[in-house]
Amino acid sequence: MDRVDAIVLAAGQGSRLRPYTESTAKALLEIAPGVTIMDFILSQLRSVEVDDIIIATRPELAEKFKESLGDGVKIVTVDGDGLGNLHTLRAAVGEVDGDKFLVCMSDHIFERSLLRKLLEADSDGVITLCLDRDPPWEKAEEGLKVVLSGGRVKRVGKKLPPISGIDTGLFLFSRKALSMIDEVIRDKGAESSIADLVNYAAKAGKVAYVDTTGKLWMDIDTPEDLVKARKLYWRIVRRDMVKPTDGPVSKYLNRPISTRISLFLYRRLDWLTANHVSVLSFLTALLSAFLFLIASLPLAGVFAQVASILDGVDGELARLRREESAWGGFLDTVLDRFADIALITAIGLSTIKLSVMPVDVALMLTALAAFGIVLVSYITKLSATRLDVHRLRSGFPWATRDVRLFLIMLGGLLNALWLPLIFCAVAPVLFAFKALTLYEKDFHRSMRRIEARPPYPQIKRLKKFMEAKHPLKRKVKTSLTELLSNGIKLAIALALIRFIAYALGEAEVSFFGVFSASVSQVLSLLNLLAIIYFGYGMLQSLKTLLELASNRFVVMLGITGTAYRKAAMDIVYLLGILMIWSAVSPLISYTPEELSILRTLVGVVFLVAFALIFYDVAKIFRRNLKGLWDRMIDQISEAITKRLQ
Repeated sequence: MDRVDAIVLAAGQGSRLRPYTESTAKALLEIAPGVTIMDFILSQLRSVEVDDIIIATRPELAEKFKESLGDGVKIVTVDGDGLGNLHTLRAAVGEVDGDKFLVCMSDHIFERSLLRKLLEADSDGVITLCLDRDPPWEKAEEGLKVVLSGGRVKRVGKKLPPISGIDTGLFLFSRKALSMIDEVIRDKGAESSIADLVNYAAKAGKVAYVDTTGKLWMDIDTPEDLVKARKLYWRIVRRDMVKPTDGPVSKYLNRPISTRISLFLYRRLDWLTANHVSVLSFLTALLSAFLFLIASLPLAGVFAQVASILDGVDGELARLRREESAWGGFLDTVLDRFADIALITAIGLSTIKLSVMPVDVALMLTALAAFGIVLVSYITKLSATRLDVHRLRSGFPWATRDVRLFLIMLGGLLNALWLPLIFCAVAPVLFAFKALTLYEKDFHRSMRRIEARPPYPQIKRLKKFMEAKHPLKRKVKTSLTELLSNGIKLAIALALIRFIAYALGEAEVSFFGVFSASVSQVLSLLNLLAIIYFGYGMLQSLKTLLELASNRFVVMLGITGTAYRKAAMDIVYLLGILMIWSAVSPLISYTPEELSILRTLVGVVFLVAFALIFYDVAKIFRRNLKGLWDRMIDQISEAITKRLQ
């Protein structure tokens, strides 16, 4: 990887945080006991192994930063109040030696994966920014809005509508940006901002972006923001403890529990070390093995899962306390292998004791499972420098330790000891084949010189080519025609079904002499099929029309395109559920009394689906339209007050 330096801009006045910033810098305010905003930013930068870190600040704050941060950073002072942040950036770039350099604000906190995604972006842009397509309303209102065109940033500005989203205050610059910085300062003056630089580079098509929607970040401007940031900090810390190589059980079950345990231990029990937790996890696994031996299967399964959760706590605690070491990793690995083999051996002996399977089969599976556990660990370590371990460990065959211990738990709870034995015997073999396949693909990819492709132009893309030549009106006309056409067809179909039901509803129909049903029951089924068939076409057309109208609604409502599309899709889903329920409800009324539970179950399923989607719509409203709603209520209240005076 090329050398990457980082610049932190910390020359702001922090006026909106007064009186707390009258005697110190905003970045030196604490977001946790003993952790300032700047401390956290620097720890995030160091976690992705940037080279030099340069802090650009005012002369009167330089000594405070030196006292707080020590000698691990370079501090550059910038003279002159009221100057733009581009002037501050220009003063700092002279200290940059890297081919690329990060630029971040001293009042922004962010999760580590956001930073990693920016650094790993395969971008040829002179400037690359982080784009949040779905910010909450208050961020969208105050943030730097971004407009995209053709996969590039077209324009940014505070007063633009948030059509594409907002930036997160993190940028990656190449050295080619240095000349642009000088040109913008020369044209715009010393008050020029980074936004001016981005717009200048965007005109030349030199600004790229990475989509960081869903990543946690925050801009701290006011005392209220600082209170929110102190809560968000712990959410970010929990997210940062999740590793990209985690298996599915660890990601969705273990980590939500283990990260909370780790934070509790970090904040309450400072004497407990990560190595203590490693030993505790090992002893818990041994207890599980002992319980398997004495045939206390459910309890043994539970303790196996507890050991799996604790296995995540030791690493999390080490990262929180910055106590990661080769010795700790070695101890954890050795104890894990001992624990796994003890568990598999105990399960194998228990299957023999309980006569779950023939002795020779149990012994063979136990030996293969023990070998497989070691094989997975060996392949993972061997692949660390040759393959993307995340690609190897994610997805089928899920041979990671978290899945292994989870299946051991299931085997104990369900009295199915064959389940973990077979899995641990088979999954490692498939894991080995997956590693070999990935190696082989990487080898051939590196050797390939000429890509096979069809001749240009491809006729199958002719339709798309022709559509691109037609104006928006054609797409609207097509969607509207399909919407009305399907609506009319549905109305005709439902009318015919009603007429037939009125005339022949009481008649009985026999199917091959096996069972009979009334015409009304058959027509209810046809009613459902008609609504599904024509209703689907209507909803697809409505979805297209809502997408075509997105730009107008985004500008009118002041929300991002992503938030609008999520709300539009939820509305389409709600309409779909209501349409299907209108057809299903009469159909299930024909179920016999002994199957009344089926009616209840279907009703509950539809109610839950409707409630979940409605809840999502409410969340979108609260997150993205709360400010607009408050503003409208204020205007109405003011108008009524004037009338009453």
